[in-house]
Amino acid sequence: MTCELTPAACARPVRAAVCALFLAACALAGGGCGAGANATGNGAISGSAAISGAAVNAGVHSFAAVSDGIVDGLLRASPAWARQAGLHAFDGKLARYDAAGLAAHAEFLERAATDLDRVAVATLSKDEALDRAILKSRLEFELFNLRERALPFTDPRFYEELFDVGSYVKFEYAPLADRARSLVEHEEAALAQLDAVTTNLRAELSRPILETAIASYRGYAEYLRGDVVKLVGKVGDGAFQARFAKSNAALADAASALAGRLEREWLPRSNDTAHVLGREKFLRFVAAQEGRGIELAEFEAMAEADLARNKSAYETLLPTVKVTRPAASALLGEATRMMEASRAFVLKKELVTIPSEDRAVLEESPPYMRWNAAFLSMPGPFDTVRKGFYYITLPDPSWPKDEQEAYIFPIGTLLATTVHEVYPGHFLHGLFIRRAPTRIQKLGDSYSFTEGWAHYVEQLMIDEGFGAEEPQSRVGQLADALLRNCRFVVSIGVHAKGVTLAEAEQRFMRDCAQDKASARQQAVRATFDPGYFAYTLGKLQILALRAEAQKALGARFNLRAFHDALLGHGAPPVALIRERVLAELGVVR
Repeated sequence: MTCELTPAACARPVRAAVCALFLAACALAGGGCGAGANATGNGAISGSAAISGAAVNAGVHSFAAVSDGIVDGLLRASPAWARQAGLHAFDGKLARYDAAGLAAHAEFLERAATDLDRVAVATLSKDEALDRAILKSRLEFELFNLRERALPFTDPRFYEELFDVGSYVKFEYAPLADRARSLVEHEEAALAQLDAVTTNLRAELSRPILETAIASYRGYAEYLRGDVVKLVGKVGDGAFQARFAKSNAALADAASALAGRLEREWLPRSNDTAHVLGREKFLRFVAAQEGRGIELAEFEAMAEADLARNKSAYETLLPTVKVTRPAASALLGEATRMMEASRAFVLKKELVTIPSEDRAVLEESPPYMRWNAAFLSMPGPFDTVRKGFYYITLPDPSWPKDEQEAYIFPIGTLLATTVHEVYPGHFLHGLFIRRAPTRIQKLGDSYSFTEGWAHYVEQLMIDEGFGAEEPQSRVGQLADALLRNCRFVVSIGVHAKGVTLAEAEQRFMRDCAQDKASARQQAVRATFDPGYFAYTLGKLQILALRAEAQKALGARFNLRAFHDALLGHGAPPVALIRERVLAELGVVR
């Protein structure tokens, strides 16, 4: 197979930069744009085992053997990722965070990438070619984060797995007694590794990253002392209750102590620039996350052009619409109503298949996740439990009253957010991921595909008439688009153009219709999440692929068939499944 999206074909209807991402992914795919846990001690897992030499025959690697070895090694090295996927053999296990463990994992990633490069690409099936591309992308991105971003040494939140026991509490995949035992094993293993956190961290860190970490670890302490004790504190016999009380209290105290130590020792010597990647490293980051390089000027032009289009539409429409907000006490109930209405609309309009009757429920965000306004948590593709959670963050009561009121979602933005997180956004996408044809496709997770799809459907639903009876709906969709537009331009600005966080905050307020509290929160997010340009970038790529399919198929184009084909292989970079999607739709080359 060859990549058939030529530079000439990219002239319209989308920007050349979006097409360039399609083109370069062909190289990532190897020339084709194809349409159990081992403990080392204290619950820590090593992912550094070498791939079996039996996989090598006359210098040619068997893809099945190589890929299985790589995936198994990645899961061993990242048990939190395994648990998130629903692989509960990894319950109670943790990654190794000591210096030797981190070095061993980096060496494993390099060896795995070498073995993957030796695979005879021409012999692979379509799914194997896609699996290889997904694995190659993940290995390169993990290596970048370890070696170039140096996350274990620059971001205290790298160690949140130690304190994050939420999966044992929220998801009923096993009897509570069994989950409680795994939770205690997790806590005891975490207590054995706490020294690695402060040992690894550099002396001088980014102030906003530190402030975010301090708030997160205080949130973990609150969660461990509150919700976890309420659910687990009376499980089992007296001996188990005592064991839980000891480990849980110790871990909660450790979270508080870590927050306090970061505040006392690291915060005074922090600065406002340590998070900045710089132009060249930022471009290498983009290449690692997206699977190809792009010139900064082209990337910035794409971001600014989409922002300008959405800002013009928003400012034209806004004066004609009265924007209202629910009271804080009514916010969760209104979001629940919207969630059910959006599901019914998808079914009525036949926009995309809903693969199962599994549902999400809405709750207030837990304390350790209140750095973002809304998000989804759902069981992984291998899990037996099916219920997911849609979380919304209520305003901090310590804020000034006017900031609390402004933080509440306007009705239209709440509608767009609910579509993004649940139907037909992340939750529905997660239902498709469960049906992906291979283990690697179930596990793969491209930021731009995952968030791009959820952002894309915000516009799709409004275009198809959802919420048409309420003029605020389009305003909300455009406001959310502007939020993602500003993430795009601010990521570039902060990391490649010397933009300060104060300037970034003003950009969110001036150009993207954000209140002061949200603007501050979103500007800070650029420091620890420089890839949050992925929302707009992924959306633009999906729109480009849809336009290509519509042009090729004409009257035969079916929106549900397009969406089902797009979602049918998990969440890989859009470019890697372009040819597969078109083939499944009947586009003949």
